[in-house]
Amino acid sequence: MGRVRPPKIRREVWMKVKDPAQMRRLRKQNHYTQRELAILVRRSQATIWQIENAKLINITEDLAVALAGRLGRDWEELFTAHEAVVMPSVTNTVNATPQLVSA
Repeated sequence: MGRVRPPKIRREVWMKVKDPAQMRRLRKQNHYTQRELAILVRRSQATIWQIENAKLINITEDLAVALAGRLGRDWEELFTAHEAVVMPSVTNTVNATPQLVSA
């Protein structure tokens, strides 16, 4: 059996939703349903619902930028950026599931 490489540690930028209620207000001001906004940003309606109801607080950078663009705002108004370290979980299985750890 050969040497096993240690898992790679990646740093990713995640966006935290500042005010979920504001996201809902902006969506309605732009006359979008949750489904319409979801289609425009290539996500599911459930994702938009989770964001607006504070069930999904940290989202990817590309989703944050897409949402801000569709709602006519700068991303800085709606989200705060924070860096996270993605590390594989330590398991005995071959396919480890990555975990998100705030940096």
